[in-house]
Amino acid sequence: MAKNHTYVKGAEFPYQYKYEHMAVTTDCVIFTYEDWALKVLLVRRGLDPYKGQWAFPGGFLKMDETARQGAQRELWEETSLETEAIRELGTFTDVHRDPRERVITIAFYALIRPSEVVGGDDAEEAAWFPIDKLPELAFDHRKIFQAAMERLRRDIHFEPVGFDLLDDEFTIPDLQRLYEIILGTKFDRRNFQRKIMASGILEEVPKEEDVIESEAPYCACAPMPMHKKLSFDMDMVCETMAEPELPRPKKRPGRIASLFRLNKAKYDAMKEEGDKFEF
Repeated sequence: MAKNHTYVKGAEFPYQYKYEHMAVTTDCVIFTYEDWALKVLLVRRGLDPYKGQWAFPGGFLKMDETARQGAQRELWEETSLETEAIRELGTFTDVHRDPRERVITIAFYALIRPSEVVGGDDAEEAAWFPIDKLPELAFDHRKIFQAAMERLRRDIHFEPVGFDLLDDEFTIPDLQRLYEIILGTKFDRRNFQRKIMASGILEEVPKEEDVIESEAPYCACAPMPMHKKLSFDMDMVCETMAEPELPRPKKRPGRIASLFRLNKAKYDAMKEEGDKFEF
């Protein structure tokens, strides 16, 4: 077999092959749920190519880091956001996906609670966009976004991904709305609640009695307790009525929505048994 490399003693990379080398980047698709909307994190590019256009946070991989480390570094440098929750989405290798040179990218995705972001490094701006109001995206990032949505819709049946986006305690309508957005469908309220409760993956949060104070409005036509008093004039005594005593504010139990939290042990047991969470 013919020799396909040259060995250069003392070089940083002594084995130098005749094959062309391609660059590797990482991109991060970060979702959050805020104001009843599923949102994704984008940065406005400050450099060519696609200067001024929106894209996912990302950049070139360094020689001394893994793809995951590179993705986390770029995410921090461009948005000031840190997360350990990223998971690999896939590799995108279209030959002409980057006009600079032959570049492949390894994409990651994560679901996090709402967080403030600030553009940094070569990103002029960082912002959250509702998934149904995305601007035009640079490179092949629209394709990466579609892959992330497909992955999210698949994972939601097997992983507690929806719960990663909600507060630790939430209502059933909150959960239903999030699942409807992710899956792009509408559920019957009673049917959704019945199925989610029958799964056993939720536990109700004990609640304290909420007391609402209310004052009964004064009405002139309503019977009020009246008290007589005497006032004296020079030649006559006239009988007058004292000001009515208004009733004291009444207290009644307030009605508050039930809060729930994820029963992680039950969810893990379902996952081990291979159960698919259907709606």
